[in-house]
Amino acid sequence: RDEHCPTISFTIKEQEIPSVVIYGGSGVNVISEATCVILGLQEWEPCPFHLRMADTNAVHPLGLIPKLPVWIGGELFEISVVVLRLSEQGWYPLLLGCPWLQAAAIKQH
Repeated sequence: RDEHCPTISFTIKEQEIPSVVIYGGSGVNVISEATCVILGLQEWEPCPFHLRMADTNAVHPLGLIPKLPVWIGGELFEISVVVLRLSEQGWYPLLLGCPWLQAAAIKQH
């Protein structure tokens, strides 16, 4: 876990999720399996692709949740997230990558 990555909090299913990591180096938005359990998100679509992780390992996501409604800064976004089983040591509830950064028109300085 990179303690220098920016984080935000947002709301899914009326529950605030703190410390959501924003990482422009990710080509997908990621949600942990543990967060899905906490939120009661049990229906996932099969994920048709593998991911190459930062450590170069290829992993197959547990599933894909398209159009997950989330509230960020008072604005509603429908984001697609891939579900991954993450070790507790590197655990984060959710990671917002390039797809959300582009949809939200976030610009880097």
